[in-house]
Amino acid sequence: MNLKLLPALAALLLCLLTHNIQGQNLVLNGDFELYSGCPASFSQIDSALGWTVPTSYVSTDYFNTCAPVSSLIGVPVNQGTGFQYPHSGNGYAGLFLYASIPDVREYLETELTMALTANQCYHFEMYINLLNGVKYTSDDIQVYFSDTLLSGIPGYGVLNYATQIENLQGNFADTLNWTKVEMNYTASGGEKFLTIGNFKADSLTTLVQVSPLALSAVYVYIDDISLSLCTSLEETDVTGETTVITDNENMTLNLNNHSGKTLRCEIFDITSRKIAAFSFSHEHNFSISGLQHGIYIYRCTYGDQIMATGKFLKH
Repeated sequence: MNLKLLPALAALLLCLLTHNIQGQNLVLNGDFELYSGCPASFSQIDSALGWTVPTSYVSTDYFNTCAPVSSLIGVPVNQGTGFQYPHSGNGYAGLFLYASIPDVREYLETELTMALTANQCYHFEMYINLLNGVKYTSDDIQVYFSDTLLSGIPGYGVLNYATQIENLQGNFADTLNWTKVEMNYTASGGEKFLTIGNFKADSLTTLVQVSPLALSAVYVYIDDISLSLCTSLEETDVTGETTVITDNENMTLNLNNHSGKTLRCEIFDITSRKIAAFSFSHEHNFSISGLQHGIYIYRCTYGDQIMATGKFLKH
């Protein structure tokens, strides 16, 4: 072997490994295709491999094409009034975000395939759809990450945990289309479980009426849940060059903000480890003189909204 090729081969291997990790879904069976047995009735989410609930009262539902229509948990026809094909495959989950009985909630919980790394950015997404025959829709759905399994919590009320990420305000589920819910999360480190549901009390839950004479509730189907390392996304109101910056040039990354908002920007290395963060309103020149040679990713946000991302190479 030509020894001069070793650095290039090592760099290529690192790139391939990083790409593989970034593309890996840390949620096992996020599409609800794997099951231990075809569900036969309501409240059988534990039939979907890897999924459970944090409460002692197991009520979250699992729907699959393998179930007969008469069971009311088939696909696409179910629950008497429901009709929805999966976002992909043959199965999906379903739960109440709100019900007429005060503060009744249902949740989904699973163990991640590996613990999260501190200061790394993870991208969460899932698809939700509103059940036909309910009176309200809502944008209140959150995700709670924990290092231990939530288990055996009495009853079926609102869980009192400080969730780390939540759906964007105004991103409502509807009965026709699957609505994409996506959020980024910078891990504290050691998180191994995630729980999905509405962690807000009735008084804090946003309700929008969609069918006046229907059941006084918000019930959603959920499909294609994923959690993976953040990658760069398309630019919008902020412009920033994706470029090669060499040692004999001005060692700065130039960002121009035309959004009229104060943005929060973060810089990550190729392993998604955050190495810098800053805020700016108009123009910002970020010095990269102290960085090692390599590929870096920047991401600028306004609240929960991603405004711009890009890559640069210090060479």
